[in-house]
This record gives sequence, structure tokens and C-alpha cells, in this order.
Amino acid sequence: MVFTLLTGCLEGAPVGQTNLSSAESKAAQGSFALASATIVPEKVIAAGPRGFCIDKRSLKTGRSGGFALLVPCAALDAQAQVLGLDTAILTLQAQPQRLQRAPTTANGLAEAFKDEQPIYEETGDGMSIVQLAQGGDALIPNGEGKHWRAALRFNGYLIGLAVYSEKGGVAAGENGKALLIEFAEAVLAASPLKQFAVEPE
Repeated sequence: MVFTLLTGCLEGAPVGQTNLSSAESKAAQGSFALASATIVPEKVIAAGPRGFCIDKRSLKTGRSGGFALLVPCAALDAQAQVLGLDTAILTLQAQPQRLQRAPTTANGLAEAFKDEQPIYEETGDGMSIVQLAQGGDALIPNGEGKHWRAALRFNGYLIGLAVYSEKGGVAAGENGKALLIEFAEAVLAASPLKQFAVEPE
């Protein structure tokens, strides 16, 4: 696989909270929610679409790469019981580009994840996207097998993004693709973009 799916909560150094919306601020009171977090110093910053927070307990950071898991901010409230069919879980993984030689075109991603049965692929705007029919249920209980993945390169790092949902969740369909694009835009906007690499087909 191009990206290793980390299914557990990874330990990481605490990262400060910045510019939380009112919903995000409420979730942050439990100290687990972050609006953004440094994954690779001066290179890659994790941030999510509106309404999503980083679970601080999931963070892994450093020059060698890192990981972050994002959920709806309200889901990090101590009173939250279930995720819900209208929302999703997002993940980000960063690896130094020199350590990852696999292509990041949609065709390359589809080949890398062929065991999860690619059913859609698209390359454009510096990001490649695939939809997979299987494998999404490995992350969460009662998860939907169908899920989305994307890959992009910037600042010398290969960034893998993914969108998962509960079984029957709307993010397994076109809403998941839109959410994935919003996720990528949030990461690019938050990161100090110095070098953006687009891999040709």
C-alpha cells in the first residue's frame, strides 16, 4: 500500500489550539480537540473542513512524517455516543517523498490499493483521488467498506488523505469525495506551502 492505515490512537506531543469556531471551542473543552496541528515542522500542518477537529490523542509528528485523525468536533465531547451516518472520520499521513517511490497518480493509487477494489479514480489539480469498495470498515466499528483516498505532494512530503464513514454513511458516496477535496484544501491552506509537486500521468 502507498499509505499505511494507522487504526489506533498514536501518542504525540501536545499542540496548541488556534482559531476554534464556537462548536470547535465547545469540543475543545475536553482538551482532545485541535483546530490544527503541526505534523512536520515548517512543512505540513493538519487541518480539517469546517466542523472537524483533530483528535490530539492520535497525533504523531516529526521530520520523518506523521499522522492525524480528525472527527466532527462534537464527537470529541465526552457525552458523544455515536458518530452518525451523516458524518465521517478523516485521516492524514505524511511521509518524506524520498522514502516513497510509488506513483501518486490515480492509476498508481488504484494499483496500490487493488485488493480493496477501486471503483473510481481521478487525477487533477495536483491531487489524485480513488474510491475503494472495500477496506473502510477496518478503522471503525460498523464501518462502511466503501471509502475514499487521495494523494498529493508538497514541501518534499507525500501526503495521504482518507475519508471513512459508518455503514450506510453518506460520506461513502459523492459527499465523501467533496469532503476529501475540502480536507485537502484545508491542509494546503494551513501549511506553509513552499513547493508544490504535481506528478504527471
